[in-house]
Amino acid sequence: MRAHHSLLALPRDVRGSISIAAAFGLIMLLGAAALAVDVGSLHLDRRKLQGIADAAALAAAARPGEERAAAERIIAANCDCGITIASLTPGSYVADVGIAAERRFAPGGASPNAVRIVLTREHPLFFGRAITGRESNVISASATGSRRGYAAFSLGSRVAAVSGGVPNAILSALTGSQLNLSVMDYNALAGADVDLLEFSDALRSEIGVEALTFGQTLDSQVTMPQLLSALATAADPSVAPLVEHMAARASATQLVPASAIDLGPRASSVRVDAANPVRVNLLSLLRTMLILGSADRQVDLDLVGALPGGTHAKLALIVGEPPANSPLIAVTDDNQVVVRTAQVRLRIDTKIATPVATIDLPVLAELGSASARVSDIDCGKNAGAAVTLGVTTLPASLAIGSVTDSEFRDMSRPLDPKKARVLKLPLANVDAEAELVLSDLAEKSVAFSRVNIADGTVKTVSSAGLVAGTTKSLADRMELTGNVLGIGLNLGALKSLVATSVGATAPLLDGVLQQVTGVLGVHVGQADARVNALRCGQVKLVG
Repeated sequence: MRAHHSLLALPRDVRGSISIAAAFGLIMLLGAAALAVDVGSLHLDRRKLQGIADAAALAAAARPGEERAAAERIIAANCDCGITIASLTPGSYVADVGIAAERRFAPGGASPNAVRIVLTREHPLFFGRAITGRESNVISASATGSRRGYAAFSLGSRVAAVSGGVPNAILSALTGSQLNLSVMDYNALAGADVDLLEFSDALRSEIGVEALTFGQTLDSQVTMPQLLSALATAADPSVAPLVEHMAARASATQLVPASAIDLGPRASSVRVDAANPVRVNLLSLLRTMLILGSADRQVDLDLVGALPGGTHAKLALIVGEPPANSPLIAVTDDNQVVVRTAQVRLRIDTKIATPVATIDLPVLAELGSASARVSDIDCGKNAGAAVTLGVTTLPASLAIGSVTDSEFRDMSRPLDPKKARVLKLPLANVDAEAELVLSDLAEKSVAFSRVNIADGTVKTVSSAGLVAGTTKSLADRMELTGNVLGIGLNLGALKSLVATSVGATAPLLDGVLQQVTGVLGVHVGQADARVNALRCGQVKLVG
């Protein structure tokens, strides 16, 4: 009876319930702890693996051609824990916010600039093996490293001996004072280079703005004497006195150097990096600054002493404002950055002495703006073409004809020359006209090896047309018309006299044209390109 009563009371008996609940709770706590240990360990191992993957991707991107070896060195240095490279894919990365992030990396490419790597390893399970039945689990991590190589490049930087009275006269006119530089002086300037960063640092000190970056310094308004003094400070001591000589005589023209120089990724620099200079030709940079300070100002020169044979010429030239956002020298890794030469318009009014009368020959030239951009950078050690530029030669037009002074000075409108009266006698006259257009707008690829870049090699791209002997070609195309009022005058003989005299003088004018455009760095039908610097190895994680 008592036993039966005990069984009936059992459901209502709560004695020992806490112990039972504690036993069940302990099992749950042990399970949760086991899960926390495994999950926590898994999370920590994944984070560690991701860090190694990031470092391996950066190392692989920085060593083109040795990607796998570089990644393996990073893995070995960080962990001896069975990490394997599941995949390593070189490719091309485009930093374009207009493209979805997952599509910015594309495997392969002519000049890969990025590496995507996937690492895996076995992660041991502790308590989880009782649930999953496995001793371990495979974890993975991926990372993409992109290499940022940049090049500095320029147009119109032909290094050649500049001699004679014409170049001296032009540089003197652009400076605003008589320079009287010798041929040896010109050759010294043409053969020297200067580091753009050292120049920017010297200019910062010259204008007293030590807190500014180099890019901000170049974007400041400075005077020509300040700029030339800074250039002298940055130049080699052998040529510094020549530049100081020019600085002491330069007019106080104001200009903004950034209109011609774009430092790109180096704009934020505040210190000179001697190991990674951006070297440009000293005469080219000097000439560029002088042109920038004289933009849209007509320069008139009398070349009476420069031409033999009784030929007398007067030269008028105008250099237009640089195209907006188109410097002459740029540091960039972006193929959208374009550099352009200056736009030049010139007129040579020539007087040719003949036994009959003086022939007045007006030659007009209008040179457009040649352009270049970086089309490819290949940082591979064995790359034949480290930097490839896409160069478009300048359209050029030459004419024998006449324009008014206002038409000549209006750079916003193309020249439209009319017939020019080249021979005028009391009872007869002869008019002449001719036109020669050089235009080749197809972009040409120009490759520069690392040796070319180190040597400062200048490569010339020519239009598909007549380049040498342009004035002679113009003379051959000349059309002559005339009127005869007097009896006994032979119009055919007068035309022949004009044609023969102009043809004989044409080579002289070719020489003048070559010297003028050479000093200005803008050549008829040609573009001179130079890669001033190449820097590889700057890498970053991009995905």
